Amino acid sequence: MVSFASLFLVVSTAICALAGPSPNITARAGTPSSEGTHDGFFYSWWTDNGAQATYTNGAKGNYVITWGSGGNLVGGKGWNPGNNDRVITYTGSYQYNGNSYLAIYGWTRNPLIEYYIVENFGSYNPSSGASGKGTVTVDSAVYDMAQSTRTNQPSIDGTKTFQQYWSIRRNKRTGGTVDVGAHFRAWANAGMRLGTDHYYQIVACEGYHSSGTCNITVSDNSSGGSNPGTTPIPTQTTTTSVTAPSTTAPAGPLQTQYGQCGGQGWSGLTQCASPYTCNQVNQWYHQCS
Repeated sequence: MVSFASLFLVVSTAICALAGPSPNITARAGTPSSEGTHDGFFYSWWTDNGAQATYTNGAKGNYVITWGSGGNLVGGKGWNPGNNDRVITYTGSYQYNGNSYLAIYGWTRNPLIEYYIVENFGSYNPSSGASGKGTVTVDSAVYDMAQSTRTNQPSIDGTKTFQQYWSIRRNKRTGGTVDVGAHFRAWANAGMRLGTDHYYQIVACEGYHSSGTCNITVSDNSSGGSNPGTTPIPTQTTTTSVTAPSTTAPAGPLQTQYGQCGGQGWSGLTQCASPYTCNQVNQWYHQCS
């Protein structure tokens, strides 16, 4: 793969929600970070060079990523800009050992939002470290909605504080059709509004100190898929229901303000005393605030 000279903001795709405390990283050989267009699709690939990782663009919407243990990486193919009404179909294989996501992934500006529709994941479920916002049923599957805050973290616009929006599929899969617009509408109903300006929207594989491989092919299944940004999705094609999060106080002991309430390997209290909520500081530490 040709590496773009500018590498387009080295931090622009260093946005990985999986990232925890920065480890000492020794750079290893692999595919350099880059993004651009290939065979009619936008692609984005970022790695911190902490693992032996290769990204390969295949024909049309296909890509292949293989990564070894160590480091942080994310890449995939899709579209730039994204839009509010795309229906995405993806197929392929996804194998992992450790912390990884397979997700519809993108960004908006005004405001700056990073979003994930997680279809499959490894050892860490991101909903466990975020504030629950209820559930949404899309395409006959239940997704847990959640929101988390990233404070002074890398983004497409440099180091910023921004919100992350999540839909995490309970019944994991590696292939199917995702009505992106249905998720966006459910988020809005739960008070999670995306920005007005879309950046990219891809089907991504992400890994954090794990190993694995994915071979994914994406396509636009929207009405008028060759120019989906101008064609609204017929409302009758998808049935969406939103369940509000419970307002009932949880039973049992509650964590106090500034106390730890989650994180990978955490086995202590996970519920916060009112009015505090459990917010992800990083993969390893979540705090009542």
